[in-house]
Amino acid sequence: MLIDQIRFPLVFMRAHVHSDLPASTQLNVLLGRNARFILITDHFPGDEHGETPEERKDRALFFKRNKDRLRKLCARSIVIEGDKTTPMPIRVALQTFGKTFGTGFFFVHDEVEAIELGRRLLT
Repeated sequence: MLIDQIRFPLVFMRAHVHSDLPASTQLNVLLGRNARFILITDHFPGDEHGETPEERKDRALFFKRNKDRLRKLCARSIVIEGDKTTPMPIRVALQTFGKTFGTGFFFVHDEVEAIELGRRLLT
């Protein structure tokens, strides 16, 4: 998984791109910026290809330990669905996750739409 900050404050969590750093380390760097951001992801829970159970556990613990920082800094989250609509149970789970972490979730078709929405949400 890669936490791509090149277009900060639009931050892309890319499940299908490898990074030498654990997701929790990358997320710590992101939160260390201490600035609000929009998190854009190209996957949803259960769709973490190539991730070991230990990596998933590490990332889950990170989110649990950093709930207050995430609530403060992550303005919104956007899920890129592509040609497949996110199943309703996953949408409900993400909305619950969003309430826990103080961020709302939006669902869009592609990266272009995600970037446009992210920019609007930041203004």
